[in-house]
Amino acid sequence: MLHHISHRFSLKMPVIQLLLLLLLASNAVTSHAERPLILGVHPFLKEADVIKRFSPLAQFLSQRLMRQVEVRVGRDYQDHVQAIGNNIIDIAYMGPAVYVKTTRLYGQKPLLARLEADGKPTFQGHIISQDSSSLTTMADLRNRFFAFGDPNSTMSSLIPRAMLQQNGVALNQLSGYRHYDGHNNVALAVLSGEADAGAVKEEVYHAYRARGLRSLQATPAISEHLFVTRSDLDPRLIEEIRALMLSLAKPDAVERVLQPIKSTATGLVSVSDRDYDNLRQIMDVLGYE
Repeated sequence: MLHHISHRFSLKMPVIQLLLLLLLASNAVTSHAERPLILGVHPFLKEADVIKRFSPLAQFLSQRLMRQVEVRVGRDYQDHVQAIGNNIIDIAYMGPAVYVKTTRLYGQKPLLARLEADGKPTFQGHIISQDSSSLTTMADLRNRFFAFGDPNSTMSSLIPRAMLQQNGVALNQLSGYRHYDGHNNVALAVLSGEADAGAVKEEVYHAYRARGLRSLQATPAISEHLFVTRSDLDPRLIEEIRALMLSLAKPDAVERVLQPIKSTATGLVSVSDRDYDNLRQIMDVLGYE
């Protein structure tokens, strides 16, 4: 068919113009087929900080796939969920609660890998207070002000809500509460005295501990953050991305690519939907959709 097209056009225009036309058409097809892959991340930190943390992974994938990978930060957690559910982004980094919510709303997404930190594919958070606080137990939080993170955050919102409930403290028994933008802001709210207690992931707790925080109680262990992909992505490309992620095991690669994401990262490991069943049960108790 290309021969016939070339012959027809060659009768009507100079050879150089014909070649230019075919070259432009070829570039247009290649550009469409090889558009950048989008690596989407929820806004657990400021956008610039998230992009900085995930750029080494994007560069690693770009080099191995020989295709540009770009980091996209969701406007908020809900935007991130919708982008994943509607197949707007190609690769998504997700917190456990966001993953469970997404599968309930949009169905199962192809799984790639989950994070491993300090040799474990699970993580914990802490209910924090000031060192000088009189709080000693979760039950003491009745009539106190509590700092949560984003409503969709696993460690800064859902798990602490369940822990409060298990200790007989309903939300309406707090003197008040507020959802802050990010774990760091939760820690700062507690340090400043704006909140009596709050909930943060372990990494943030250790970062601010020396400034006057203590752990009132550690959270249950929850399966780590994970990577999923678009439902309609080429299965061969999915397998290639999965294999690349699981290959990140050597210390130098982990330090260069994964530890910017989480300082205690030791690799990416295989993941199953069943790994998040205990979180589903917690979310069911809370009536979380």
